[in-house]
Amino acid sequence: MGLVTQDVQLFQTTVRNNLTFFNQNINDERIYETLEILGLSTWLYSLPQGLDTNLGPDSSGLSAGQAQLLAFTRVFLKNPGLVILDEASSRLDPITDKLIEKAVDRLFTGRTGIIIAHRLATVQKANQILILEQGRVSEYGQREKLAKNPQSRFYHLLQASLTDY
Repeated sequence: MGLVTQDVQLFQTTVRNNLTFFNQNINDERIYETLEILGLSTWLYSLPQGLDTNLGPDSSGLSAGQAQLLAFTRVFLKNPGLVILDEASSRLDPITDKLIEKAVDRLFTGRTGIIIAHRLATVQKANQILILEQGRVSEYGQREKLAKNPQSRFYHLLQASLTDY
C-alpha cells in the first residue's frame, strides 16, 4: 500500500533516503527515471549534490508542491497494488497540480486507488464516488451516473463547484 497525505513528512537526511525510505535495493537509475516522469529532474539537478544532498530542517527550500511530488515519487518507487491519496493535492499551486494530475494517471494505471478529497476536480478520474457526511455514507455509486442524476448529492456538489468560478 502507498499513501500520500496532505502534509508530507521529510527526514533530515539525503534526498535519496527520503525517496527510498533507506531501501538500498532501489538503484539510482530507477530514482532518476521516476523523478523525470514526475517533472522533478530539473529540481534534482539544481541541488548541489543531487541525490546525496541533505535535506535540513527547512527541507532545503522545497515548496509544498515539490514535497508533494517527492511523496508521489516514494509511492512510485514502492510500486504498491493499492494507493491512497488523502487530500494529496489540496496545497498545490496550479503548475504543480498539473504535474500531480499526470502522476496520478500513471500511478493508478493497473492499481486500485482511493482518493480522499474535498476538491471535486481531484475525483474526476474516479470510477466510483462515496460521499461521507458527519461520519456516515450519504451516497455511493458510479461517478458518471451520480454526476448526471439531479437527485444526487454529488450532482449538487458539482453544480455548486461550477458556480464558484
